[in-house]
Amino acid sequence: MQTVLELREHADAKLFAGEYPAALHAYAVLVQLQPNDLDARLRLADTLLAMGEVQAAAFVYTQLARHAANAGYPLRALVMLKILEALEPELGKLLASFAKLYAKGSERLGRATRLSLADAGLQVPDSISLDSPPPLEELLPAAAKIAVDLDRIAAYPDKLPPIPLFSELPADAFAKVLASLKLVRKRPGEVILKQGEEGTSFYVLARGEVSVVREDEEGTEHALATLRDGSIFGEMALVSAQPRSATVRAEDDCDLLEFDKAALQAAASEVGTIAQALDKFTRERLLSNLMATSPLFRPLDRKQRFDLMRRFTAHDVAKGTHIIREGEKGQGLFVLLAGEVDVWKRDGDEKVLLATLRPGDVFGEIALIDDQTTTATVTAGVNGTVLFLARELFQKLVEAVDEIREYIENLGDERLMDTRLVMDASDDEVDALDDDDLILI
Repeated sequence: MQTVLELREHADAKLFAGEYPAALHAYAVLVQLQPNDLDARLRLADTLLAMGEVQAAAFVYTQLARHAANAGYPLRALVMLKILEALEPELGKLLASFAKLYAKGSERLGRATRLSLADAGLQVPDSISLDSPPPLEELLPAAAKIAVDLDRIAAYPDKLPPIPLFSELPADAFAKVLASLKLVRKRPGEVILKQGEEGTSFYVLARGEVSVVREDEEGTEHALATLRDGSIFGEMALVSAQPRSATVRAEDDCDLLEFDKAALQAAASEVGTIAQALDKFTRERLLSNLMATSPLFRPLDRKQRFDLMRRFTAHDVAKGTHIIREGEKGQGLFVLLAGEVDVWKRDGDEKVLLATLRPGDVFGEIALIDDQTTTATVTAGVNGTVLFLARELFQKLVEAVDEIREYIENLGDERLMDTRLVMDASDDEVDALDDDDLILI
């Protein structure tokens, strides 16, 4: 007896091998076993298209796009809409109805419980055999009918989950941006983006699983993360104009939506709106990751972190801007969102470079304790963006949470000693360090 997962793997293998009747039969069986298996329905439509049944495939994609959108799976709906776009370019009504559901201001958006998808561990009855698919003249119409039979599907939820980033756009901008997206379909092992390459686009993972790896100077790969449905990646390189910092590779059959610079140009009138949404998304995700991983914010619970995150403000800085000047009163806490900044200190007539900070690094916190003045200057090395939390708000934070104040005080003592060591070593021509742990600001 095999499981649903094994049956799906069998169907995928047949599809990729070009054995379309066998694949079509297997996907039809999957849908009959589990009507909620949206991916099997999508693959059934893909198989019809591969067999040249364009009209039947287009009908299935259309019905499934509406179903996925109303069931709370907007990214899968977008995959189907992008496939349809190549078959039937006039999709204005479908895109408009989709935008009405998921654009900013939609009454349907909110905290939602989506319809469940397939149970991969379910056992397939022994009575089901895939050895002999029905004759093609019977299989084609039967499979197409099964793909759009939604009678056994539960009622749609009242509320729908927003699409990260895109649901920040108003309906008119939303529709234009969706029209500019590209569908990228990858098979297991294929590279989606490569470390070191120029970042010209970002991706939304609509379906599947990808791995994120980074190669060190010796060429050894290190696993960083595994991303699944709904993940957005690649946006930092686009925002910061820096090379890709990692490689992303498909772990299984994946569908992705790509938004690149060409799409920005195609939606030129909406560039400001898109840029604001992307900046907001990037800022919130960077801060969320920072607060989840930094010892500075570890004592805070989820609600406290969210409340604090909303109090940061974003500021663009031009190359050469002195964000912090040595000897001045600390203004507040800074987080580098995009670009690079240099941290340096004067030693007589000499300037000693202490570190170069990159996106995600924090600075300015030490001078906020006990009214110390800053003991180093921070200068923008390139055009960039910083996030700022005012001194008064930071003071309230450390006064309210003893663990944070204790962490800052201990960090200050450690960095003070490290900075003294750096300055002493500067006489021996050690004038640069990469480790941001050797900074006192």
